[in-house]
Amino acid sequence: MNPLFLILIIVFSVILLFVLIMYLTATKFLNSSFNRWEFVEGEELLSYNDVKDKYNRDEYEFLSKKKKLKAYLYKGNNDSLIIYAHGMCPGHQGYLSDIIHLIDLGYNVFTYDFTGTGSSEGKHYCGLNQQYFDLLKAISFVKNNHLFGYKHVHLYGHSMGGYAVACMNDPIINSIVSISGFDSPIEELLSVFGKNQSKMVIFFVKLMLKMKYFIDFGNKGNLKAHKILKNSNINTLIIQGNNDELVDYLHQSIYSKKDLINNEKIKFLLIEDENHNKHNTIIASTECVKYQKPFIDRFNQALKEGKSNYDAKQEMIKEIDRFKFNVANDELMDLINDFYQDNQ
Repeated sequence: MNPLFLILIIVFSVILLFVLIMYLTATKFLNSSFNRWEFVEGEELLSYNDVKDKYNRDEYEFLSKKKKLKAYLYKGNNDSLIIYAHGMCPGHQGYLSDIIHLIDLGYNVFTYDFTGTGSSEGKHYCGLNQQYFDLLKAISFVKNNHLFGYKHVHLYGHSMGGYAVACMNDPIINSIVSISGFDSPIEELLSVFGKNQSKMVIFFVKLMLKMKYFIDFGNKGNLKAHKILKNSNINTLIIQGNNDELVDYLHQSIYSKKDLINNEKIKFLLIEDENHNKHNTIIASTECVKYQKPFIDRFNQALKEGKSNYDAKQEMIKEIDRFKFNVANDELMDLINDFYQDNQ
């Protein structure tokens, strides 16, 4: 055998082995970090059973990467449809207070449990970009159902959902509201898991994730929202809290890239009110935030005392009034409503 040809085979084999090891390591890391998340009735979150006497919905299913996702159309009384992309939570019911507030404003809301959560299939979700791919399929489903007969279509997303909606550019969309969204799935993941790690470790983890996402999703595996928004023709409102403990508003958020976007279609709102400037309090009412605080403080104290997450949570929720614990930020909702109405 030609020596040069043998060397090329060896080099190619070594590279292939390196890629395989990196891919499998990244898969194991993501699967262990993003396990399935079930919704549990009777805990701190509202469930549909709490409100089903007042709010009607139809159930649907669609596929996202061979996983069957459960979807729901909540009925309002106007001619506008909101496609709602929830954040990291055990399905859309984690955001039910938001959804029913939008219904009270008249909107019809189409939402779903993203892969690996709630009533949808999936042992894992593959990382912080999962909602992007699920939302693509959700929009396609709505289009195939002729928009369910509604005239206007808007997007709403928080956190993972905030990232996903900001990356959409389908012409059926009238406007987009993105709340607490990160700009890049990999950069956001590294900002959370890379704390106190050396630069060398972060470099290899980043390389590993980029390799896996490219193999699994091609060039859409790590889309940067600001690059999509820079050329978007859709009126979009980016909302961010300045004390967000999960998405750093100065470095990781979509808001932090506003100078790079420079598009008159994209509007920005920074929330600095101490009752609403964190990752989740941004979408909760002031009364709700104040009601939650002693329960959350008690939960955190129980963890410090060595109790398990399950035991600490059970102790926290036994006295909770779920309707007080889950109330949407009506002032923010009014602002979002005005934005949607201006872009019908």
